[in-house]
Amino acid sequence: MAKSKTSQRDEQHELTRRALIKWSIAAGGALGVSRSKIFEVLEKTAGKGVAFAATESPITRVFDIEWGTGSLAWMTQLWPFPKIAKARNPAFSWGPVGMEQDVAGTHNPLVKGPNTPWQNLAPEKQITVFIAGNNETHKELATSTTLIGGSNVLALNTSLQAVLPAVLPAIAVGQNMSIGTGPGSATAAAVGSPDGMVDLFNSAASSAGGLLTNTNDAQLYAAHYQAFIQLNRAANRSTERPGYTTAQSAAKFLGTNLKSQLAVTPDDLTRYGINAGTRTSVAQLGRAMIIGVKAMKMGLTNLIQVRGFNDDPHGAFASQDFMTVPAQLKLIYDGFMADLQKTIDDNNGQPLADDIVIINKGDTFKTPVDRVGWNDNSSSGSNALWVYGAGHLYSGFFGDIGTNDVAQGVDATGKLTTYSAANTAKQALAAILYAVAKRDDRLIQNFVGGVQASGVFGPAKNV
Repeated sequence: MAKSKTSQRDEQHELTRRALIKWSIAAGGALGVSRSKIFEVLEKTAGKGVAFAATESPITRVFDIEWGTGSLAWMTQLWPFPKIAKARNPAFSWGPVGMEQDVAGTHNPLVKGPNTPWQNLAPEKQITVFIAGNNETHKELATSTTLIGGSNVLALNTSLQAVLPAVLPAIAVGQNMSIGTGPGSATAAAVGSPDGMVDLFNSAASSAGGLLTNTNDAQLYAAHYQAFIQLNRAANRSTERPGYTTAQSAAKFLGTNLKSQLAVTPDDLTRYGINAGTRTSVAQLGRAMIIGVKAMKMGLTNLIQVRGFNDDPHGAFASQDFMTVPAQLKLIYDGFMADLQKTIDDNNGQPLADDIVIINKGDTFKTPVDRVGWNDNSSSGSNALWVYGAGHLYSGFFGDIGTNDVAQGVDATGKLTTYSAANTAKQALAAILYAVAKRDDRLIQNFVGGVQASGVFGPAKNV
């Protein structure tokens, strides 16, 4: 359908505004003008609307947690299925029976328990849960809750994030991890452990004895590279610009040893409740969160994929794990959110909590109606994703798990309907892209196959 003249005019206005913002920031940087001063000048010359837009990142960052081999079931002990928890049936797979409470003010039903993280967030920023996709028991990386239109949702996120400067667009942490591929996507740097991220940014050239140990040498290297770009006319070609932007970041980074700034400290561990009694897998996830916040603050990366657990908790209810593990997870999730809220993004001066989407997905959430052996058979063969959308998604459950062990999905309007694994997965992944694009439908229209997210899975974009 042809666009109206009004729509075309609005789009042209937005493109012109973006061009002004980009030029102002680039020119200000070249002249040594502080970012706050640039915004002040924009407010005076182009109005508050343009100045406000300049302070915002157009795309969020992403922190993706992959729960493999049955471990996604732990999410049901943090954010339980409402009807399962409220049934107060001691045979069901919900640990703290009788301790559930409704979360007030959410768009859709949401229940919390004693181990639910982020309880102090505003209702509109509470977790969003999608009953979506297929049970993929014992897979390390699920596909039904990852692929949309044949592309990996994480790869598509890196396509959207191409407008955000970063030394490394994406990092995959852990064994057998992958962000897959998609149109215009980046390749993730792979490391074997959370602390491997620190090593990625520990420049050998700037370490003791390295070629750029001397600060003056490091600055001279960056200056030489900048001069080279200015002399190379190809730097003005749109096809070359992304490569030069990344290379400039790398040139600055090459002369900077960031190991001390990224390394996990005892104070970090204390904030996340990590101590000698913390389960190793919980501690590792917490370390990934700690380092991730630091790396994103400095604009070193835009997407981090990490392993949650990769073990199968069949015996959780036969031991004390169903009490201890969720409590430990709550501590690290709360520490993560507290860090995101107080950490200011070096690129835009905004809290990281306002510019990040956090995804929890995996193979199966297991049976919700029988805790004995906690078998892998999810309701109606369904799957689920738990997503923090930073206010860009409606909070609460899209879909339902009944006490009769039957799953429901939602239709194109967000209303409950008969479960369809394919339809619900497409909706959930489109909603994630919508949140990452900060509700800009135009940015994701080529990825989501006609799914309407605006006004259904999240608020419409403010204009």
